[in-house]
Amino acid sequence: MKLVLAACTIVMLVACGSDTGSSPSAVSENLELRLQTIHFRILAGNTADALVRAAAARLEAEYPRILSELSLPSVPIVTVRIWQDETTYFNELTRYFGVRYQATGYITGPTELRVLAVPQLTVNVVHEFVHAASMAVNPHIANNPRWFWEAVALYENGELVNPRGLEYVVRGAFPTLQQLNADPNSSRQIYELGFVLGEFIVDRWGRPALLRLIQTNADLAGVLGVSAAEFEAAWHSYVRQRYLS
Repeated sequence: MKLVLAACTIVMLVACGSDTGSSPSAVSENLELRLQTIHFRILAGNTADALVRAAAARLEAEYPRILSELSLPSVPIVTVRIWQDETTYFNELTRYFGVRYQATGYITGPTELRVLAVPQLTVNVVHEFVHAASMAVNPHIANNPRWFWEAVALYENGELVNPRGLEYVVRGAFPTLQQLNADPNSSRQIYELGFVLGEFIVDRWGRPALLRLIQTNADLAGVLGVSAAEFEAAWHSYVRQRYLS
């Protein structure tokens, strides 16, 4: 299933905007175990029960598909922490990273997701779970390279941003893969283009290639037999034919 999203709603591990001011205050919203499912422990503070249960249901529904597509027989129980209070959430995020990112979700490793209780919570938790599952495949894949790390999560979660609505793509000004690796504080383009990057890889080379790229930190030459420049040219052509013609 594809979720057609405006770029402003896309969740990210770390996002544009930072604040390196004084240290955040101590966490004030207590997170307690609210729900235990087969594969997830959901901890939440003031988040409404309906939203907590919806997030848990979406995670369980997507769990078998994601593990199957990433060839994972199983993963350990995953802890999901949900904050309702923005101040408390961002204080903890800043404490963890040392920098304040405007992100509504992130992971601390393959077994813990942290999210803010925003309206798109059910989308965000699955995006972060794909990140966690990717780390179960390759512990060194996180943001390495960043363009591919996000492309996998956006594609597996169906977060399509139609390139026809991206002015720079319509006029042919595609970013390079190196530009898509830019610090998230300076560019959002990977969140706009990540789905179609993943889609292109799977359509052209198949799902085994996507998995092999996760395992090899996106070794394009070794897995696909193409250089970065050749990959970019073929991807541009794919986007033009599929979305702009």
